[in-house]
Amino acid sequence: MLRKPGGLTVADAVERAEANLDGLQAEAWPQLDAGLAQVEAIYRRYGEAFDDALLAEHYEAAVRLIGLPSLCGLDALENAAHSLCDLLDRLRTTGKLDRDGVGVHIQALRLLRNLPADSGEVAEPVLDGLRRVRERHAILSTG
Repeated sequence: MLRKPGGLTVADAVERAEANLDGLQAEAWPQLDAGLAQVEAIYRRYGEAFDDALLAEHYEAAVRLIGLPSLCGLDALENAAHSLCDLLDRLRTTGKLDRDGVGVHIQALRLLRNLPADSGEVAEPVLDGLRRVRERHAILSTG
């Protein structure tokens, strides 16, 4: 369509796309904050023993965050949400509970939510720490 005479110019197409994203972003912020609050509330219900049903519920809540941070320009928060999902999946697979590791992820989500979007130098060590927590629960292949 861009190449046809009388069609959209590239500039017009980009402008329309940005306007659509702005509308989505406005809707994403409240969903993101509600999702973060839900993830935090589920974490507060953790006990001392492994609870597969609770971890499954937590995973489902965490996975609903995926995409929202990026839409809001918070790429580090997006990475942290992926990290939490990965950790929860690993814990369920191994049948272990790492309450402290999940807690670190919850704290990181809140910290990264409150940082400006251009805070990569602050976010990078946080994301590195989350990676190290996940690596403690690496699932080794048997093949």
